[in-house]
Amino acid sequence: MEIKLLMVFLACLLSSINNRGEAASCSLENIVVKQTATGGWAHGQPEYAVTVSNMCGCPQSGVQVTCDGFDTTLAVDPAKLRQAAGGNLCLVNSGDPVVQGHGITFSYAWSSQFKFTPVSSTVKC
Repeated sequence: MEIKLLMVFLACLLSSINNRGEAASCSLENIVVKQTATGGWAHGQPEYAVTVSNMCGCPQSGVQVTCDGFDTTLAVDPAKLRQAAGGNLCLVNSGDPVVQGHGITFSYAWSSQFKFTPVSSTVKC
C-alpha cells in the first residue's frame, strides 16, 4: 500500500515539474502568424487568409499583433481580430486563449499584404 502511495506521489510530482517546464518554455515566440493569398478577390482587391497559431502546449491569452494601417474591403469578424484604439495593435480571438492545434483564422482583402507580428501574450499554464 505504501509503495502505491509513493508511486502516485512521484507521478504527481513529475507531472507538476513537467507542466512548469512547459510553461517556462512557452513564450511569445510560440505564436506564429501565417499568411497566404487565397486567389480570391473581394471588391476588386486580392484576398488573404491569416492564421494565428500557438505552437506551445500551454494556452496563451491576450495575444496582440501589430496591424499598423490595417484596412480591408472584406469584413473581418471582430471576435477573431479587432483593432485597438490607435490602430497600431490588434487583439486576436477577443483576448481569449489561443491553444495549440486550434489556430485563429480570418481573411481580409486589400491591395497588398499587411504584416501581423506578435507583440504580446500571457502564458496560461
